[in-house]
Amino acid sequence: MGENWLTGTGAAPRVEPSRICLGTAGYGTGVARDAAFAVMDAYLAAGGNFLDTAHVYGAWAPDGAGASELTIGEWLRRSGARDRVLIATKGGHPPLGQMEQCRLSRADLEQDLGESLGRLGVGHIDLYWLHRDDPARPVRDILESLTAFIGQGRIRAYGLSNWTIERIEAMQACARSAGLPAPVASQIQFSLADQGERRRRPGGTVWCDEPTRRWHESIGLPVCAFSSQAQGYFGAANAAWAREGFQGNPPKAGHDSPVNRARLLRAIELADRKGCTPNQVALAYLLSQRWRVVPIISTSNVEHLTEAMAAAPLRLTPEECRALTAKEP
Repeated sequence: MGENWLTGTGAAPRVEPSRICLGTAGYGTGVARDAAFAVMDAYLAAGGNFLDTAHVYGAWAPDGAGASELTIGEWLRRSGARDRVLIATKGGHPPLGQMEQCRLSRADLEQDLGESLGRLGVGHIDLYWLHRDDPARPVRDILESLTAFIGQGRIRAYGLSNWTIERIEAMQACARSAGLPAPVASQIQFSLADQGERRRRPGGTVWCDEPTRRWHESIGLPVCAFSSQAQGYFGAANAAWAREGFQGNPPKAGHDSPVNRARLLRAIELADRKGCTPNQVALAYLLSQRWRVVPIISTSNVEHLTEAMAAAPLRLTPEECRALTAKEP
C-alpha cells in the first residue's frame, strides 16, 4: 500500500499522496480565507499533502466563481509549499442549474484547465479529474484531449469523478487498445453511512453501492472518497445524541436512518475499545478496505482537521469492517 499510485505517463509526482486528502469546496465562499489558510497550514503540519478542488467550486455564490482555486493559489504563494503538495482539480462540470448540458469537448476542457492553472498559479495539475461524464460522447474523443494535456505537461495524470462502472471500463479498454494513458483513480461518494434507497441520477453523483465497491476492489482502481465523513454523522455531536438514546432530532441529520443509527452505535462501541473517536472509526473503515481508498475530508475547523488526520494510521481488521456494516437480524 506504500506505492505511489498517482503516476500517469508524465513526470512522477515529487511526493507520494498522503492517505487522507483535504477537500476545499467551500474555501473562499463558506470558509473565509483566513480560516482556510489555518486549516491548510494544519493539514500540512499533520503530514497531509493532497489538496482536492474543482473549477466549479464557488460558482454557487455571488462573485464566487473560482474561489476555491484562487484561495489555494494564494496559500501556495504565501506558504511556498507547492513542491510539498499535490494538487487535484476537476473540470468539465455542467453549468450549475443546467446539469443536462455536458461539457467534455476539447474546447470546454481547454477552457477549464487553462482557467484552473491560472487561478492556482501553477504550471501543472498533479491529478486532473473529469468532474462529470457525457455518456453520449465517445471515450476516445475525451481520452485524446486528456492525452494532449499530458503531452503538454499541463497535467500529470487523470481520474474520473462520478463516472459509472460501464464508462470507466470503456475508458480503460480504449486506453489499452490505443496505448494511451489510463485513468489512475475514481472519485465517488463513499462512507460508512448506508445510502438507503438513494438512486444514481444520470449525470449526477455516483454512490459507492455494493456492486460499485466490489468492482473497484476486484480491479484495484484507487478511490478518492468524497463525503467520507457522511456530513458529520459519526462526529461528536451525533455520538453524544446516540449515547443519550437518540432523543430528539440528530444534530447532523443528513444520513439519518435506522441502519445508520445501528452503524453509529457500532462505531461508538469500537471507538471506545480502541481509544479513538467514532469519526476516526468511520475514516478507518475506508482506510482499511482491501484496495486503496483515500478519504477526502472537508472542514473549516483546525480542531476537527486534527482529529480527522489522527485517523490516518488507524486500521481495522476485515472482521471489524464487516461488523460495522452487518445487516440487522
